Amino acid sequence: MRTTKTTRREVLLAATGAMAAAALPIARAPMSRAQPSADVVVIGSGYAGAVTALRLAQKGISCTVLERGRRWPITAAGDTFASAVDPDTRALWLPGVATGVLEVVTGSGINCFAGAGVGGGSLVNYTVMMTPEEDLFRASFDDRLDYDEMVDRWYPRARELIGCSPIPDDVLAADQYSAARAFDELSQRAGLQVRRVPMATDWDVVREEISGRIRPSATVGDCILGVNSGAKLSVDRTILAAAEATGLVTVLALHSVTDVRVDGDRYTLTCAVLDAAGRTRSTTEFHSSTVVFAAGSVGTSKLLVRAGARGDLPRLSTEVGRSWGSSGDHVTVRLGRTADGQGGPAHIVALDWHSGPTPTTLLNFPLGVPVLGGLSQNALAVSIAPPLGSLVYDAAIDAVELRWPAEVPEIARVTKDIGTILAKLDSVSSGSAPALALPAVTSHPLGGAVLGTVTDSYGRIDAHPGLYVVDSSLIPGSTGAVPPALTVTALADRCASALVADLTR
Repeated sequence: MRTTKTTRREVLLAATGAMAAAALPIARAPMSRAQPSADVVVIGSGYAGAVTALRLAQKGISCTVLERGRRWPITAAGDTFASAVDPDTRALWLPGVATGVLEVVTGSGINCFAGAGVGGGSLVNYTVMMTPEEDLFRASFDDRLDYDEMVDRWYPRARELIGCSPIPDDVLAADQYSAARAFDELSQRAGLQVRRVPMATDWDVVREEISGRIRPSATVGDCILGVNSGAKLSVDRTILAAAEATGLVTVLALHSVTDVRVDGDRYTLTCAVLDAAGRTRSTTEFHSSTVVFAAGSVGTSKLLVRAGARGDLPRLSTEVGRSWGSSGDHVTVRLGRTADGQGGPAHIVALDWHSGPTPTTLLNFPLGVPVLGGLSQNALAVSIAPPLGSLVYDAAIDAVELRWPAEVPEIARVTKDIGTILAKLDSVSSGSAPALALPAVTSHPLGGAVLGTVTDSYGRIDAHPGLYVVDSSLIPGSTGAVPPALTVTALADRCASALVADLTR
């Protein structure tokens, strides 16, 4: 499934061309016949959408899952995805140009990464599945969720659904993981707590890579653009696959929902049907009395903010689009010679949760570019930053803009505090330039339809019976200084259980 090779320059030129084309008149795509009504329509196929589809199917309830991106089946050829050293049109989501696996959402003050494809964010994340400590969980959620309930029931169920385990001793000892061992040793010398955390990774496949029996992918740092060996346990191959196997779940790829509106006692969804380049070839409508938003923080929030502003969903809370945050994400780079073995994904984490005002987790991750990886040590810092971002409707262009006030003191302090933690690493490492903490990018956007404000405590939108939110937009900006994937899955399972109860009572 190798596609036409594209250089980095060509990808940038394509993006420029797409923006220029957006300024030109566009012929209206033909409207196809409306689709039959479905029991439930789910928007999005990532962690939250997959869990919801599975729980519905297990109770005999059919659903249609609408996914803007394409399918990414793993094959024996090992060439499903592009890579950082060999980019092409499979890499980036550029509407009208390419339906790649990774979207870069450009906002004011911040840019976000988002997955695009059947499997959503699970296709492009670093597969870290951590449970936050109670005090840090409460710092993020306040009293919106009961920590004991989550730890006793929902987090264990999420781990079982995803299938996750820490990096084994033999894998960590392999030459391909020398950088991980170097990060472990350096972090301990700096006084940080080091852990091997549960990962949504098939370590037997990683062993196959190490042995040379299959083409390397995870072991050379491929991750954010997908893992060709199948070592990454993305939900299209696990949770969603189980849902589809019931025969009650229909997943429609390249179906991008553009509008949701109330229509009597049901809801109408307008959907752009895309071709392989992301161009709209037709539009269609779906009708249902039950609609589940699982398009991720930015995707769900944009749909709700626009629908509320245009009057398509009247009476939505004025808090829609607010309490958005970045998970306190900072990309950190420490320049200077490091170990060559840049195996991934992020397998070792260093914790500094209680020594300073900003609890932080450092996720060691490879770049996937051997030359650069050998010259730097990279980590993603995940912390707790106040959820002061917002998504705002601009009527002049009929679009929703993401805004992040990176310069306000409360957020700037987080960057400073993370710099203090990095200085601990610098102090025990000779021959390295001072570390840099870059706050302008997040791969963990959270919030915009927050639990207990826009929805009730189970994701129901009270003003519109039958509308549910189950994804990362429910979370107020952070998940206790750990990556959010496990919390998103656990929370979605909790909300889906309430949805099923509503539909079967």
